[in-house]
Amino acid sequence: MKQQTHSAAWPVFTDYDRLSAGCRIAMQQFRTGEMVHAYLLTGARGLGKRTFARVLASTLFCMSEHKPCGHCEGCRRVWDWNEPDVITLFADDGKQIKVDEVREVIRTVGQHSFGAGHRVVLVEPVEKLTPGAQNCLLKTLEEPISNVVFILMTHELTATLGTIASRCVRVKMQPWPDEILGPVMEKMGYDKNRIPSALGLSGGNIGMALESLEDAEGEEESRSFAFKVLASQTDADILALSTALKDGKADAEQYLTALETAFHQVLMMKAGLLPREALSRYPEKWLDMAADAGEDSLNRLLDAVFLARRRRAGQVNWQSTLDQLMMTILEEQKTWHRS
Repeated sequence: MKQQTHSAAWPVFTDYDRLSAGCRIAMQQFRTGEMVHAYLLTGARGLGKRTFARVLASTLFCMSEHKPCGHCEGCRRVWDWNEPDVITLFADDGKQIKVDEVREVIRTVGQHSFGAGHRVVLVEPVEKLTPGAQNCLLKTLEEPISNVVFILMTHELTATLGTIASRCVRVKMQPWPDEILGPVMEKMGYDKNRIPSALGLSGGNIGMALESLEDAEGEEESRSFAFKVLASQTDADILALSTALKDGKADAEQYLTALETAFHQVLMMKAGLLPREALSRYPEKWLDMAADAGEDSLNRLLDAVFLARRRRAGQVNWQSTLDQLMMTILEEQKTWHRS
């Protein structure tokens, strides 16, 4: 649990120069005003893409010598979402971003800015844009608008048009080193005795680390669901699970996240980024099988979870989506038996 409560304040960490060369270059370009017209932040969910994008925008509007300061009026306006020259397109509700929404943003940034300088457009995630919306955005990136900077974010680079990615400076968000992530979580007010365990489970993913420190509502239920899916061995097992969870649409995102986390952590274990002991909460028999699974197989399962999210966002029947996902997992795991 947290030791104290924090408001939506300036982040305790903004020294992104220390995270990677890509972050350092982007920060320097925003400090000097020498940005390109579009950036694409890539990486898994939870690596802090949106926070970094907001820090970049704050850097551009910061009024202090040492940018970003987090205290001046420019930084505060950006961080409090009160800067009219920072426009957002976020799919936080899980729905797709439609072409009309992109057109409206382009119309807005084509007008004069409220201030004397730049406008910044934050879009997350790019894969939530409909094909028409991506093509509309592409036309703007091909013919950049003066003094407008797009900061695009994607969790699934393969779901982003290659033509969009090729017109952006790509910044790959890297896992956070423990020597940075640990002190950051302590400064955020988390119990320092629980931080080593969170570091072990996260593999440098700050979002996963923070989630492991929170007592999220429904966490035990979603974890139990994931374990049952992973332990399923027959079609009858899947049918029984599906019947029991037919009314679980409200918990869909927690279910999908629990499965995604399991496959992602096994990948990190196979890459040597996580010790097997860090995954001890998973069924031992499943871990034995997963240890022999190929990386291609695990990536196919992550793709299946991503597809389930897209189907859910597209209002496809949740029961059908869940059944298809669980059957895909079962069939893929059967290949582990054979290997």
